[in-house]
Amino acid sequence: MRRKLRSCDIVLRNTRNILCFFAILAVLFIYRTRKIHSDRIRSKLSKNAIKFIDFQELNYESLQIDTLKKVIFKYNQEERILNADVYGAMKDDAPIFVIFTDKYKANLKYLIASLEHVLGIADALIIFSHSYFDENVNSLIKSIDFTRVMQIFYPYSIQAFPQEFPGHQSGDCTRFTGIDNARSINCTGANTPDIHGRYRDPILSQTKHFWWWTLNTVFEKISHTKNHKGMYIFIDDDVFLLEDSIYMTLQMKKISKLVSQCDIVSLMRPGHPNFSETRTYGADLSTWDPKQHSSVIAFNLQVWNSIAAHYFLFCTVDDYSWSRSLFHVSMNRRDGSRFKVISSTVPRAYQTSKVSSFSKQIEEYSIMNSIYEVLEMQKRNQETFFPSQLEVYLNIELEYDEFEIFDYTESNGGWADIRDKEMCTNITANKVKKLLLDMNGEFNHYKNDDDVPEMDEDRSI
Repeated sequence: MRRKLRSCDIVLRNTRNILCFFAILAVLFIYRTRKIHSDRIRSKLSKNAIKFIDFQELNYESLQIDTLKKVIFKYNQEERILNADVYGAMKDDAPIFVIFTDKYKANLKYLIASLEHVLGIADALIIFSHSYFDENVNSLIKSIDFTRVMQIFYPYSIQAFPQEFPGHQSGDCTRFTGIDNARSINCTGANTPDIHGRYRDPILSQTKHFWWWTLNTVFEKISHTKNHKGMYIFIDDDVFLLEDSIYMTLQMKKISKLVSQCDIVSLMRPGHPNFSETRTYGADLSTWDPKQHSSVIAFNLQVWNSIAAHYFLFCTVDDYSWSRSLFHVSMNRRDGSRFKVISSTVPRAYQTSKVSSFSKQIEEYSIMNSIYEVLEMQKRNQETFFPSQLEVYLNIELEYDEFEIFDYTESNGGWADIRDKEMCTNITANKVKKLLLDMNGEFNHYKNDDDVPEMDEDRSI
């Protein structure tokens, strides 16, 4: 018996040693490859861009809740634009980048490095919208010197309200509490489960609130940006932009006016990129699809007004995803039309978050590997970017898409709590008042129009 145990110990020890050996080899391989990719990426970037990817995370003490709320309020009230003294006032039609950020991730520094290389960035304004107050993110953003920069902070974040709504409040039903159990313990929200029989998750709810608050803020509240005539480009913080991304946004918007009424410009597509595609001059016109056109989209104030006019559809549909909620708006617009999108055949933005790992080194290796592939593709096709003409491909399904209906079975749910719906609506309260005043103004215009014949008082109707 002892011999058998001893032999098992030997086998286990040998197996452990072999696994350790291969683990060490894997780490060395990743480190070596990471170094190679880092050197190659650096060779393709300017010295100014390199300083962003050299950014190192530091440890900061967390702020007390009351202090955090005051700091957020101060930032939002100031509306401070960094580098305004260098680049001057923004033109009326300049592009505005709106970047959604959370806690610090390595992706962000590579996004900023890519922005530094975008042609026309000096004329733009970059607004970073934060769902989390992170001093590392703040420090990185404040080092940007190639254009105007502004920061806004979502004031109703879970970070600021960890133990009360919109965070998780004592007595709230948890997401996977059964309906019968929820009603028996009478937790908050027990009578309003979502379409899948689940309850509110503050983390999921925040994704929709944050997006909606950001758009309301940049279009309606910030004095520098409301009523702006240019394009607003909305970006997640885990993408890498190509040099002609502004150029293509403006070109596609310009050409979209000549074809079927197009609302949205998209610069990115999901899934693994097809680096063999060389039609950098191509653009595809189709019906907007949240699965295909969500990560990097651009539109103007006119489109926002159309979205905001349907705020009730957005705020009440049982889906915590902002893109699915916007799709619900698209499917139910008052004029019966769907949002149309024009997207570049060769994307001008690529996702860098492909691997989520417990190791920051492995995660950054994955990011660098993605960026290296993108830069190699850009190098191979360098002469074909900034096309003087675009070739637009019309989706043959475009007319049939007008008759598609919203499939509630595909809904994510998570948005049945009346508090979320009311909060979403309240965020848009000022816009709703403005819309009502505009409608009243139009009514009075027609009412007082001299061209309208007066009715004969004696005439019976």
